[in-house]
Amino acid sequence: MKRVVVSAVLAVCLAQPAIEAVAQTVSDQCFAIGDIAGQVASWRAHQKTKEQALAQAARYYKGESDRQAVGAIIEKIYSPNAPHMTPDQASMAFTSDCAKQQKPQAPAQ
Repeated sequence: MKRVVVSAVLAVCLAQPAIEAVAQTVSDQCFAIGDIAGQVASWRAHQKTKEQALAQAARYYKGESDRQAVGAIIEKIYSPNAPHMTPDQASMAFTSDCAKQQKPQAPAQ
């Protein structure tokens, strides 16, 4: 049992830097948008303020298009009219919205 726990902890620790490196290039990648939305929803659920969320995002996302994408997610999730979503709900909703926006439109006949 100890080996399983140690292996799992080691895998998480080794995967962490790779996850952060991938998350820094998100602008038009729907799966990344969904992951970020889930993280932002988690921050909100844990009582992190909008300003704290923006500061956290600024620390990890340096590209202008990435910062705009993350900022838009934060604005939507922290909007006073936005329903409180679980991280999974936010991830699915934002991934779905992104995919619908990127779906090529069929020409009218």
